[in-house]
Amino acid sequence: MKVRLKCYSECDDYYKKVLDRTSLRQGSTYQVIEIQKEYYRIDGEDGVGPCLYDKRIFDIIDPSIPEGYIYQFSYEDEEHSHEDDEGFIWRNSVEDYNITPKCFAQRAFFDFYHDGREEQVAIYNEYIRELKDTKLG
Repeated sequence: MKVRLKCYSECDDYYKKVLDRTSLRQGSTYQVIEIQKEYYRIDGEDGVGPCLYDKRIFDIIDPSIPEGYIYQFSYEDEEHSHEDDEGFIWRNSVEDYNITPKCFAQRAFFDFYHDGREEQVAIYNEYIRELKDTKLG
């Protein structure tokens, strides 16, 4: 999937502030590495590596999902602080998903990557190398 970062003039005041905090270039096109419910993971240009960015600051250029990506769904049921008159504790349900290359489909992959764990860094670097080779080829 490819997306284009919106330009400043295309955003409301809130998203202008979001744009101010990113190192991505306005109007540039980016390959999406992972799709989440509200975010895209994109490999930035500042050497920070793959980061999450709010989907609403992008326009979709190419909606196709590359071969080898998988869909993961998660559902958490957390206790909420509200209790009704009969003592029933209301639950706060959170649904989430991500669409990611199979090689990243392990719990906390990007947390481990950003912590500098060798295995995840090597997996990520190999994926990016293959992605760039595919673009060049």
